[in-house]
Amino acid sequence: MRKIAVCLATLLLGASSLFAQSPYDYAGRFYFSVQGGLAATLSENVFSYTDNGKTMDLIKPQGSAAIGYDFNSYFGIRLSGAYAQHAGGSNVYDTSPKKDIWPFTYESVSAFADGVLNLNGLAENFGPFNPKLYAGIGGAYTYNFTNPNHPFQNPVNGNIVIGFRVGAIAEVDFRSGLGFFADLGLEAYDDWHSGIRPSEGDQKGFLGYAGFPFDLVGRLSLGIIYHFK
Repeated sequence: MRKIAVCLATLLLGASSLFAQSPYDYAGRFYFSVQGGLAATLSENVFSYTDNGKTMDLIKPQGSAAIGYDFNSYFGIRLSGAYAQHAGGSNVYDTSPKKDIWPFTYESVSAFADGVLNLNGLAENFGPFNPKLYAGIGGAYTYNFTNPNHPFQNPVNGNIVIGFRVGAIAEVDFRSGLGFFADLGLEAYDDWHSGIRPSEGDQKGFLGYAGFPFDLVGRLSLGIIYHFK
């Protein structure tokens, strides 16, 4: 009888271990992450950079930190704050003196709330590699604009703008909860992000204005993440 009880207990322990939560299933756990990398800003008159061999001047440093929570194995939220530097340009047409580029720089702080989808969790295929997709809404404050000394179009300093973004994450985790990741995202902001917002009359009356209604910021980051127990 005693041997039977021991066997049953062993079987129960073995069965429970089969159904134990995977160390890579982060359901019900908070996490914290920091990341940094490069940002490329695409706004009015960005062509003046590309047309004059200064495309790399559009790329500036950026960094962010985030705290998140996974409601289940496949869906969670994260709240993040970021800092970035940017490059912009005033209208290169119909100015005197004529110049090929009227560049300026500025800075931003931004905050976003994202919904994050873990594709491995969706498939219940838990492992150290976790590809994720995210989409979010937020905003930014842009400031510290330099003056290109344009005859009639200089950027406005101090702008609060709304924005939304989408992106993808490739994350590699360890059993301890520590991990590393790459994050590629695209953000779209109200046109005041770059300090210049052409009116409909400007669009029709002058060359050199982008017709797209948003200022875009592409971000490429490398980061470190920790999933709390």
